Amino acid sequence: MDDITASPLSWPAAKPRTPANDRKQGRFGKRNSSGWGLKELTVAEARSRVTEALDKFTRSGQTYRVPPDSIIISTDLALRNDGLPRSGQREPSDPGVAVYFQLDGQAQCIPCDVYQRIADNLAAVADCIEALRTLERHDASLMRAAFTGFAQLASPEAMGRSHWRTVLNTDSNDIEAVRKAYRSATRDAHPDKGGSSEAFHRVQEAWSQAQVELS
Repeated sequence: MDDITASPLSWPAAKPRTPANDRKQGRFGKRNSSGWGLKELTVAEARSRVTEALDKFTRSGQTYRVPPDSIIISTDLALRNDGLPRSGQREPSDPGVAVYFQLDGQAQCIPCDVYQRIADNLAAVADCIEALRTLERHDASLMRAAFTGFAQLASPEAMGRSHWRTVLNTDSNDIEAVRKAYRSATRDAHPDKGGSSEAFHRVQEAWSQAQVELS
């Protein structure tokens, strides 16, 4: 997920955007103390909902199923020092959010831009994660099937990049055959052999993705 930025927004190209005129007002806030109306959710509160929902995938004493350092909350907001969106800012023109993370070693992306505020879109992502956790408790196979679509949104193709098989020019599932293709692609992409640093980086990234998929 090297090409994904926490700011500006990295929206998965495979997910159509919601037209601005079709965006809705969110109702994710808390009731005012008077009992009338809802108090708008802040970015900080919504951000916490997302991270807490992801953290719940891991039971006490287990290895992290969602490593904290794999989480990228991508928006058009300025960032805190820890790379998370800072609360208390003016709402940007694009309220879209895309939450990237690794679940059990698989890259995932849950985007949302159906609401008019970033905080509400973040809260919607948190609700989606909670719903998937509920689905896993009842039928883990259904949860895995649901997450397949989110994994596709986090794929290289969805982010406008070529699949590792295309970069390495191989259809093999044998790791040694793929390693041979990687070595050949490395030679062709090397700047000293007529390639470029960008092409060489793509080959290295493709090899890393191949090892994860075929291991």
